[in-house]
Amino acid sequence: MNRGMHRGPAADFPLLELARQHPARLYSVAAAAVALVAEYVSIPQETVLALVAALLGAGEVTQRFEDRKTQEAAKPQVRASGADENLRE
Repeated sequence: MNRGMHRGPAADFPLLELARQHPARLYSVAAAAVALVAEYVSIPQETVLALVAALLGAGEVTQRFEDRKTQEAAKPQVRASGADENLRE
């Protein structure tokens, strides 16, 4: 068992756990896939525009998630009570 890993419902589905850990990477793959489909597959322009609009929405969600992770990492760490006693001496 991996210590510190999320063990909720998403842990039963490796793809969901991958999405939780690497949303920006998955977004990049999706953006590249939409670009390739738009270039090499003959599909209606309206469909391509709908895919691009959905991708922009996913990009906003990904950015907010990454911003939240950055803010959490930037928060000062709380010291244990024993560490405070060492500072007083």
